[in-house]
Order: sequence, then C-alpha cells, then structure tokens
Amino acid sequence: MNEEIRIQSKILVHEADDAVMGEFKAFFAEHNLIGMNAIISGNLIEAIKSNIDLGAIILSEEDDIDGKSGIEMAIEIHKLRQELPIFLRRKNGSQLDDLPVEARQAFAAAFPADDISELSRLIERYIFNTNYPNAMIRGIQEISNDAIRGIFSGVEVTCSAPYLVNDRLIYGQLFTLMPLDGDWARGYLMFQTEEESLLQLISSGKTALPTANTDFHSVNSALGELTNLVWGGFKARFFVDEMVRDKSHQIQVPIIVNHEHKYITFGSMEPQLCFQYTLTDNENRIKPVTIYQKFVFNLFWSPEAFKDQTEVVDDMMAAGELELF
Repeated sequence: MNEEIRIQSKILVHEADDAVMGEFKAFFAEHNLIGMNAIISGNLIEAIKSNIDLGAIILSEEDDIDGKSGIEMAIEIHKLRQELPIFLRRKNGSQLDDLPVEARQAFAAAFPADDISELSRLIERYIFNTNYPNAMIRGIQEISNDAIRGIFSGVEVTCSAPYLVNDRLIYGQLFTLMPLDGDWARGYLMFQTEEESLLQLISSGKTALPTANTDFHSVNSALGELTNLVWGGFKARFFVDEMVRDKSHQIQVPIIVNHEHKYITFGSMEPQLCFQYTLTDNENRIKPVTIYQKFVFNLFWSPEAFKDQTEVVDDMMAAGELELF
C-alpha cells in the first residue's frame, strides 16, 4: 500500500517574539507547512518579492515591521500581492470589525495570540482546501521525470515535494500553457523557467537540439517538447474517458497575463499545485536549472471520479481479467 503523500505549503511569518516563533515551528511541523521567518531578512517587502511561491503570510498586530505596524504593513503587502491571504495574530480575539476598511480588506482573517489552534481552520480554508489523489501526484512526478530525462541528458533531476501556492507570479522569462480537459478535471498545465539557464543546457549539448547558433527559438523548442510530453502522458494515464462528460462543465474564464508585473491569473482564487524540478549538470560546468511546474484545475474538479489507468490494469491482472502473453 502506497504511503500517503502530504502536500506542503510555504508560510512567510514576521514575528519578533521567540516564544511565539517556537509555537509556530511546532504548528508548522504538525500541519506540513514550511515556515520562513521574515525578521531575518530585515526587510519584509523585499522578502516577499524574493519569494514567488507562497501559500500565505502571517503578521503580528503588535510588531514593529520596518517602522510600521503589522496592520499598516498588511495594507502595503495587499496592494503588492492581492492573491496572498494574510493572517493577523491579534492580542484580543479574532475579529477584524474594529479595523479601518482598508485594513479589513487586506487581511483574509485573524486569530487570537493566545490560541494558535485557530490557525488550523484558516490553513484548511485558504490553502489545503482541495483533495489531490495520491496516485495523481505520483503519476505527475513519474511522467515529468521521464519526460525531463528524455529531453535532457547528462543532468541529475531532483523534484521537490508537491506544494500549494496562492502566488500568481511567473518565474523567469518563459512559460508554456496547455489545457487539461477530461471527464473529472479541466484546467491547465504550466511550466515556467529562465531562458538563459535553459539556453546554457542546450548550448552544452545536453539535448538533441543543435548546439550552434542557439537562441530563444531553441529554448522554445525544448520547453515546448517537455510540455507536450508531460501533457500527453497526463492525458493518456488519467483522461481515458476524455470524451464522456457533462457538457454543462464546458465553461471558460479569461486568462490574464500582465507581462510588466510577471503575473498570470486564471480567474480562480484556489491554490495551484506546484512541483519544482532542479536539473544539475553532472560535470558541474553550468549552473543548476530550475523549472516550475504548476497545475490549475480552475474550470472543473471532481477527484472522486479520478482513475489511474496503470492501477486499473494492475487490478485487472491481479483479478485474472488480464494476462500477459
């Protein structure tokens, strides 16, 4: 029996009280969260700008953050990253009604300083609010690792644990997008990476592409091929009944890309499922390449109807309904 995969999420915290940070560390470990203490950076806004894959932010009402209160800082952060839920640790209670309108709009919710357990409810509501089948997570990793190794040679491929992000920022200069359209889910597969890093891999002969006169066209070809391979593998493994679906699910929403702010939105506030792949040159001649892979099931999601066709075949063989010859 396969062990359950626990999906993670990153939380940026600004908290000056060491005792409270100790509580947060224990809480994060219990709830499979990756906590990052923003106080260490000395500049909260810069810390937020340098982290593009966050699940939420926690601020303390009483903290002095870069010369501002937690409430004042939340208003500034909300203007910068409206998609990120900000939780306020309050000295008394968990209400926001006593705050100015602009502050109420900045915070997703609040929790009392003397009862961190209330944070559990907020985490479930704003981050871990979607069930992703274990077999799908494993299948994505297998399909993607095989595709990356099929395109890039002479590199070691490592994949992060799956995690959820509320951020909508784009990593690097290049991203691809492919629709996922099946009987139990509809949305998009997306890859994001840096052009220069991928160009170095191609120029170093780590792909089947020509190494001479490489340019952005070469990068497009490599990332396009990777996207096609993963999309095809996902479709073949998980969308066998692709043509059988309720037509009422055929809704569409605008996808908005703001190149100036490196921002993309799919018209949904649900967290995105993210995997981070790192390609390391076995000869250590070029720097590691980071590729982000995200899944956005913004149009339809019914995981109870999910089927992994490799498991279906295994079950049929075990039951004697299929036989190898």
